[in-house]
Amino acid sequence: MSFDYSGKIVIITGSSSGIGQAAAIAFAKYGASLTIHGRSEIGLKKTMDAILEAGIPKEKILSVKGSITDESVLKELIDESVKKFGRIDILINNVGIAKKEGIKVYRSMENLDYVLDVNLKR
Repeated sequence: MSFDYSGKIVIITGSSSGIGQAAAIAFAKYGASLTIHGRSEIGLKKTMDAILEAGIPKEKILSVKGSITDESVLKELIDESVKKFGRIDILINNVGIAKKEGIKVYRSMENLDYVLDVNLKR
């Protein structure tokens, strides 16, 4: 099966590890320009390095660091992607969490509200 995403602009949230990272690398290999996103500077660097090692030019990659729960990060993802690439063709909402950092009671309404906010609304 052959895929061609040449000329497509892709944003992938949560692409500093796991499935998001693998998706970012695959989209880049198939020609897309992309915005990678995550909270981990180290993870974003690993994703960037893997894309660059695949022979993708750095000009085709934008990196945005921050929490998806931060409205300014959401705005930056969109605004900077459009500024750099001119538009957005594909958005992959990959971010997902199971618990709020620092929370002690996982079965609390506070944790449930946070998980639903991140996984369903963002």
